[in-house]
Amino acid sequence: MSLLELKDVSKIYGNLHALDKVNVQVNKGEWLAIMGPSGSGKSTMMNIIGCLDKPTSGEVWLDGVDISKENNKSLTKLRRDKIGLIFQQFHLVSYLTAVENVMMSQYYHSMPDEKEAMEALDRVGLADRARHLPSQLSGGEQQRVCVARALINYPEIILADEPTGNLDEANEEIVVELFRRLHADGTTLVVVTHDPEVAEVAQRTIVLRNGHVDHEHVNENFTGHIKYNEEAV
Repeated sequence: MSLLELKDVSKIYGNLHALDKVNVQVNKGEWLAIMGPSGSGKSTMMNIIGCLDKPTSGEVWLDGVDISKENNKSLTKLRRDKIGLIFQQFHLVSYLTAVENVMMSQYYHSMPDEKEAMEALDRVGLADRARHLPSQLSGGEQQRVCVARALINYPEIILADEPTGNLDEANEEIVVELFRRLHADGTTLVVVTHDPEVAEVAQRTIVLRNGHVDHEHVNENFTGHIKYNEEAV
């Protein structure tokens, strides 16, 4: 069943066609990777899917709603209720602890619940770091806080924009294994990445070039098996 569908989506800035009649479908529970060189339209597509921007033309259907027709207030609500966002730059509040950063996401959705926030941190292996500030956490730990923050409101879809871009190889593997666990739990994942090794673990990859879908392929070796080592985090 389709959870997300882009139909002839274009985004035009002056004479620049950042996206040009793009058609993409993501089924519920699917893991899609998006690749492409700089300027190919990856960030533009993620902003539109994430209700941070609107297309110039075309339709974007998310869980039965054409978000291209919604106003900014409705988009904010949809983003809050349906989407978990993970960024390369983390965007954690520097003066809040890990658990408080997760609870802040709850605050904008419903009601902060420290017990639930702690459970989310435990899910990513960071329960023992809950009272630490971002400056006291490694880059990999900060990104795992971001994963917990994205999960806390039980979104329909997780959007991750270069989630391993600032991580070393060891922490990259930990985050990728977290994604494997999320997918095994039935979470829909859309991950923008420049790293072929990260894209290889997804079910399907599309490659953007000059605002078009240049090609796509299905990972025939995809199994969804989890190699995650609890002790590694």
